[in-house]
Parts: sequence; C-alpha cells; structure tokens
Amino acid sequence: MSTPLALSRRTSSTHVDTSSIRSDNSISSKKDSTVGGASSSSINTSKDASKSSPPPPAKRSLPWYLWWNAEDWWSCWIGLLIFGAVALIVPRGVAQPHFLPWSVNPFDTFADPGNWGLIVLFPAMGALVWLACASTLATAWRLYPLGYLVIFSLAFVSKWLAANKSLHNISLGDSVWAIVFGTLLRNFLSFKKTHHRSPLPPWLKVAQQTELYIAISLVLLCIDMSVLRPLAPRAVFVSWLDTPTMFISIAFVGYKYLKIDLHNAIIMSGATFICGSSAAVALAASIGAPAKAEMPIAIISVFTIPSLLALPYIAKSIQISPKVAGAWFGGSVDSTGAVIAAASIYGDKDAINTAAVVKMMQNVLIGPLSVFVAYVWSHREISEAKKNEDRLIEMAAQDNAFAAGDAKEAEDMEAKKESAYVLLWKRFPKFVIGFILTAVFFNTLIPDADRTNVNEFCFTIGEWFSTMSFVNIGMGLQFFELRRDIVVVGKLCTLYLIAQLVDVVATGGLAWIAFDLF
Repeated sequence: MSTPLALSRRTSSTHVDTSSIRSDNSISSKKDSTVGGASSSSINTSKDASKSSPPPPAKRSLPWYLWWNAEDWWSCWIGLLIFGAVALIVPRGVAQPHFLPWSVNPFDTFADPGNWGLIVLFPAMGALVWLACASTLATAWRLYPLGYLVIFSLAFVSKWLAANKSLHNISLGDSVWAIVFGTLLRNFLSFKKTHHRSPLPPWLKVAQQTELYIAISLVLLCIDMSVLRPLAPRAVFVSWLDTPTMFISIAFVGYKYLKIDLHNAIIMSGATFICGSSAAVALAASIGAPAKAEMPIAIISVFTIPSLLALPYIAKSIQISPKVAGAWFGGSVDSTGAVIAAASIYGDKDAINTAAVVKMMQNVLIGPLSVFVAYVWSHREISEAKKNEDRLIEMAAQDNAFAAGDAKEAEDMEAKKESAYVLLWKRFPKFVIGFILTAVFFNTLIPDADRTNVNEFCFTIGEWFSTMSFVNIGMGLQFFELRRDIVVVGKLCTLYLIAQLVDVVATGGLAWIAFDLF
C-alpha cells in the first residue's frame, strides 16, 4: 500500500530476531546504518542465510544537491510523471486498459479497445523503473528489462485469469494469482537447492522492486475531495477513531504475548487495521525493516478472500442498512480493491460509495501513522545507542582504561549519532510526499469533467504496479523456508486473525453509530 528503493537497515543497537521470517525480496538497496548514519549500497543486494556474508559494497554517497536522485525519492518522480501523462491524455479521449470479464473464450477479455494501450503502458512502466535503477546504480541494472519482462508477463497472466467470471465470483483476484505464480517461479529456479536460500539470478533480482512498485501505486492513488466531502465526518469517525489505538494495542499483543519480533508485530498490525500492503510497506520503511513486509502482505492477501466473501452475506443476513454495510466493509476489509469487491457482492450503490469513501479516509492515515512510527522508532534507536555507549564507557572505566576495540567502537558510535529529527527524516517514507502532491494536483488542476476518468486511469496503472509487487512477494517465498519457519508463520497468522476479529467487531459498531444512530 522509506520507499521501495529505500534501504533495509541494521542498527548497532537493535538486534533483529533470527527467527523472524527471512525474505530475499529485499528492498531495492540495503543500508547499513547505526542509529543515525546510513550508507546506501547498490539496489537489490541479498545475503545467503546459510553462508558468510561478503563485505558490503562501497558506500554510495551523494552530494546534497543530488538529493532528488536518492533511492527513496524515485517512487515520487515516477508516480508524478505518470500522473502528469494521464492528465494530458485523458482529455484527448484515450481509454484506459481494462480486461473485460470472460467465461469461455479467454481472448474475449481483449475486446475493450483500451487494451491497445498496454502496448504503450508496458514499455513505459519498464523504462521509468529502469531509469531509476540506472540512476541509482543498481546492481546489474543493465539486465533489468529481462527481469521486468518476466514479472510483467506473470502480472499480465494474473490479471487475465482474474477477469474470468467464475474466478471473479469466488474472489480469486489478481493478487492471489500473482503470489502463486511468483512462488512457483522462485521454487522452480531453486528446485535443486533445497537446503539453503538460493539467491535469484541477477537479471531477475534487479527487477524485484517490491516496495518501489507498491509506493508508485500509492502515489497514483488520487484522493478526490469532492467525493469525500459529503460523507467525510462520518467516514472519519469510522476509519480514524479506533484505528490508531487498535494498531498499537494489537502490535503490543503480538510482541508481548505471541513473542513475535517487534518489526513483524508492527507491520502485521498496521497492515490489518489500515490498508493492507500499502500500510505494510510504509510502516516497514518507517522502522527500517522493509524486507519484513513480505510475509505479512502474503498472509493478508490470502486471508482477505474469506473476509470479502463472508461480510456481505453477514450484512444481508442481519439486515443492516447499505450505508452501514459499506462503512463496515470500508473499515475492516484490508485493500481498496477488496473493499469494492465486497460492496459489489452486497449489491447496493450506496454501499459501494460509502465503502469507497471510508476506505479513502483510512488510506489517508498512512502518512500520519508512518511519521508517528518513524518518530517513535528513531527515539527508540537513539536511546538504545546511548545505553550501548554508556555500557562501553562503564566497562572501560571498570578496567581503568579503554581497550583499543572498545574505544574505537565508542568513538564510532558517538560520531554516527544523530538527532532524532535527522533520523526521522531519513526514515520518513518519501512516497507519502508524492501521495500528498498527487492529491493536491488532482483536486486543484484537473477539471471536474475529467476527474473520474483521470482517477480511474491512475488507479488502473497503480494496480499494474501493485500486481507486479505481488509477483515479487511470491518470488520471496521458498517452500523449505516456510516449513522451517512454520512457527513464526503460525504466530503471524494468529496475530492477523486476532486483529481482523477486533477490527470487524469495532468497525461494525462504529459504522452503526455513525450511519444509523445519527
């Protein structure tokens, strides 16, 4: 739902639990950081968990005036470029690509003339991400087109299958197929290497830009204030009142009682209560653990299916009003697409409109909560670093002198220590700025007559990036690792079920109060 090109971090003060889920769908680049210092390395480097790690690549530092070329800004530039292009072509009558529903003949889905636009969309999307990889000197960036061709093809087939009427009726959407295909590809490539994590070939690894793809889709999520305004107060009541409290409470439950590492507990809780994959990526970036977002996203994608199927029938059986039902779906179903699907199954226009507005209001929470989490986490890391520094000084004092190693470690820690605000800015998901800018441009520059088409066109392109990210998530899953980490996966599933149950009950009550009681 920092940016995908932002870097995974290791802090000298925070130990990552080795039982947490390993995934080599790492962010496009990795950062070695202590509490305040961060060093960028090339995009998409990964480590074999079973072997000793090679020395990290040389630090790639940028002069201050090249801030715009930092990895975590590229989702903003790509998203804004696509938004500008869509704003220019929509008034000229260019139709958006759209797979039509099909039953028997799969080629019926291409009857929509807008699908000719895929001939342009496919190379344009690839060229923009390739430019980002080249500009940031990603490892094997010259091989990106080959990997992109494979990932886009799997996303294409996923959307093609999802357009089937029978599969659509049981809510097997493109995200599920994309994860399945990505997982099959990954395990096929490592079929003979079952005892340790086998890295992806460089031509495929460089195209595994999961967080970048999701962040671009978020930048393209245009928020239409004219649609939000009529229902905004009640939608805010439903989507904002309980979400921050429940997010923090369930994350605490996962960490304290289920013994899940804090990174995964925060990501899983936030993804469940806010908006699925988008929130997972934003929160993972805020706490400097972007690779930890993959398993929670995969779990949510699978468990969303029974939710979006069951809730409409429950709403009908207890005979709640369409607006209450829509608000219930919007606040408790994880992803925007699944929310609309659930409201469509319910079968009422008021339910669909209310669900969409509530979900849009909930999406707005991504920015503030990401900043809040980044701020708290930054202070936590600085506090941990200070404790470590004091420990080293105390140990040295007890020995009446600094050992050479201890003195050097203390000096390095002091040199790299930064203020909470500097660390907060480094951790801040930059795509939130792109998300805000797109909303401002959309509501101030796009004529009313074109807003619906521009919004839908941007959403369609964003969904293509999102589907490719699900392919990448599947490529990060290896069967032997799922078996090895079955306890951790089970705990994450348990936390999700607890969070989802709390969310469904609390949101249902708030929806009834907001749309029926008042």
